[in-house]
Amino acid sequence: GLGEQIGAVTYPDEQCDVFGSAGFDVVRIDNREAGRSRSLVDPTPPFTLTDMADDVAAVICDLDRGPVHVLGASLGGYIVRWLAIGHPQLVQTLTVVMSGAGAGPGDSGPQVDPAVRARSEARRTRRPRTEAIEAIVEDWRWLWGNGFPFPEVWVRERVADAYDRAFRPEGVTRQLEAVMATPGLWSAQRSITAPTLVVHGDHDPYFDAAHGRGIAESIPGAELRAHPSMGHIMHREQWHDLAQAVRELADHST
Repeated sequence: GLGEQIGAVTYPDEQCDVFGSAGFDVVRIDNREAGRSRSLVDPTPPFTLTDMADDVAAVICDLDRGPVHVLGASLGGYIVRWLAIGHPQLVQTLTVVMSGAGAGPGDSGPQVDPAVRARSEARRTRRPRTEAIEAIVEDWRWLWGNGFPFPEVWVRERVADAYDRAFRPEGVTRQLEAVMATPGLWSAQRSITAPTLVVHGDHDPYFDAAHGRGIAESIPGAELRAHPSMGHIMHREQWHDLAQAVRELADHST
């Protein structure tokens, strides 16, 4: 996700343990300009999401583990689709969770709400620790939706740990610039050949349900699993079902 890093609210250790119990070896990475990844000072021209997908491909190749089962959420959902387009030989299955349809202003697909984009841009602000943690916790409260209880204490712990590990709001700016600099995904994703699962919430406040439907309709043979209570987060209550769904996708791909 945008600005997210290893061990934060998205893909915490406990969720990775659930995937491990489903038979997966789990690998997480800090994307460019997030967490402890190496900073690119004033990149000119700005990097794109295809460059970020190439980063993931480099990790897979370095581990000598391809093809692999890839899961990306939100911004990560864009990155893994570009990975499947640019490096199909490395992707055995693809799971896209709570991501945007990838449609640009001239496309027929669902668009990103300008108010939502403004909330993303607010994450670029550098704040003192206490103020930043409060702002990020409130952002997660909004993203959580109303379908499941908001675990405020746990979220606050994860946000605080992430702040102490690497607080990089300037990286959020660069990742947003990467989104804007990347050519349209809406048409390109039609070339994806990997077996694909799309998971999306019916009450996602960031990318509404039309985005999930649009992705599933664009990728040949993709399966859509719409969750009536899911917000813009992989809720703890869903972890086992999500891991099992990816396990089933993986088993059917062999």
